[in-house]
Amino acid sequence: MEEIVTILSTREWAITIWGTGFFIWMLTQSEIRKSLWNVIKILLGKNLRRFFLIIALYVAGITMIFYQLPFWNNIYLKDIILWLIFSGISYCVNSIIKGDTEHLKSTVKDNFRVIVIFEYFIGTFTFKFWIEMLIIPVITILTLMNVVAESEEKYRGVHKLIDIVLACIGWYMLWGAVNVGLKEYKELNAINTLVSFMIPIVYTILILPLEFGLEIYSDYEQVFVRMKFRDNQDKKIQRKHRWRVIRTCKLSLRKILLFRKEYVNKMYGLMSEETFDNIMREFKEESDLNKIKGVR
Repeated sequence: MEEIVTILSTREWAITIWGTGFFIWMLTQSEIRKSLWNVIKILLGKNLRRFFLIIALYVAGITMIFYQLPFWNNIYLKDIILWLIFSGISYCVNSIIKGDTEHLKSTVKDNFRVIVIFEYFIGTFTFKFWIEMLIIPVITILTLMNVVAESEEKYRGVHKLIDIVLACIGWYMLWGAVNVGLKEYKELNAINTLVSFMIPIVYTILILPLEFGLEIYSDYEQVFVRMKFRDNQDKKIQRKHRWRVIRTCKLSLRKILLFRKEYVNKMYGLMSEETFDNIMREFKEESDLNKIKGVR
């Protein structure tokens, strides 16, 4: 096995080759090619470009801090970029889509499960190239079959069988990774190996503030869009009401969600300032009461 800190591991090369082949095949299909182009146009839209740029700059900022540390090595950039593409962006997207108070907690909890540690370990110590070239399509096909079998009651037996097969493959890969690690530990740079292993875990934790910020921004944006259709048409009054909501909710996801679900609908275009004050007073009383009760 090549040293794990080379530009790409044998597994990453195998995934790259299979992925490239599949992408080329997609380009030969006219319908898929049109759909792919539409997806690309959406991804290059102004809002998504800004979204991706914010995430990239945040991760770059974290990386620049680590760059100043004595153990830094440029070979870590590969692991950071791969984490950003396949994990970091999806975490941020999920924080906006789910928009609940439990998402960040579940993200941390999921990344410290034993199974995740196993996955990181298996990903660190890979097999010979030809073995990886065989493993990737087998696991991919079995996983797709499992998804289909799980959705149909009549395939429940097949679903259980595939689960067992995938579990056996997973344990075999773990056993093989341990053997590879034990055989080649003398050849590995212990610090580089440890840092590469820890990068996904550390970056997942450090990106939590950005996830929180994006979730807060997204929730406020949804509140203000709804308020726009139910508020006074005077721009000055609209801004005043929005600032009032921000001062009341602050950075509390619980309060923002409560206001969006229960109180925006109580607003109407010709309402007086006294009516709006009553709405905000009622909202504050309920949110404070929920806090005392421990309601999330």
